[in-house]
Amino acid sequence: MQNEFENALEGLLNFKHVDQESEKHYNELFRSLISASMQICGETDYAALVNEKAKAAEDKYGVKMENSENENDPYKKLREVVRFEMSHESILNGKEHELCCTESNFKNALAKFRNELEKIVPQSQLEVVDSMSQSLYSDFTNFFVCASLDMIADAKIYAMKEFRPLQLNAMGKEVRTYVNVIKQQNAKPQKSQTVTNWFKNVMILPAFLFKKLYGISFVEMFEAEQKIVDDVAHSFNVFQKNMETFSAGGEYVILQQFLRELKLENCFTVRPKVQKSSNEPLVN
Repeated sequence: MQNEFENALEGLLNFKHVDQESEKHYNELFRSLISASMQICGETDYAALVNEKAKAAEDKYGVKMENSENENDPYKKLREVVRFEMSHESILNGKEHELCCTESNFKNALAKFRNELEKIVPQSQLEVVDSMSQSLYSDFTNFFVCASLDMIADAKIYAMKEFRPLQLNAMGKEVRTYVNVIKQQNAKPQKSQTVTNWFKNVMILPAFLFKKLYGISFVEMFEAEQKIVDDVAHSFNVFQKNMETFSAGGEYVILQQFLRELKLENCFTVRPKVQKSSNEPLVN
């Protein structure tokens, strides 16, 4: 069944529309890929395989992974393992960084969307703007970091052929979820269209990776403005180039590149990790 999966995948990745029968051929390849992946996932104990990966990583670095909230989701736990490995490779090579949100960063970000919030908040309640601003900034920060690191992990996981059927289903489901989230956002007023567009850019990015890895495109389903699609396509090209030369600490380079593409480089600080002193607490 693994051979059927790989053959269908190769067919999709090399597919060319040449005549009226092309669409039929594509659909056959697509069905074959999905069918094979579902059968493989049903017959494979991926939880055990991921636990083996986790144990090997812990033995390699001599450090225990933190307890996972994703014990019942093998793919999400596999991402954690890959991120654990990346983190410790950065530490071993002296390239550990951190993404910080300083007061200056927050002011720069706030300047980009505060006027949108003020338009929907009564003049008598402008203090609410500060709370809304901090919430939006925090929510985007958490999503941006997690989604970006997961995307890097996804690219690395693809090299593990035995996990591709699992990845196909997990990534496909996640991208479709992002499609639904954006459609829901488009259907109702937003507190800040600026911040919504930041989220939209980050949510569409994995769809480009999914198309690259599996030859299946969900990009059109987002029904996003052409400028956003073009901007995300450019960001993905930058991502690919960085992945081609990826080495220890490369995840921080990619975070910086994504921020630059979003024009948010002055809204966040990516810097070498500052170790806390017993006498001097770290202040961002």
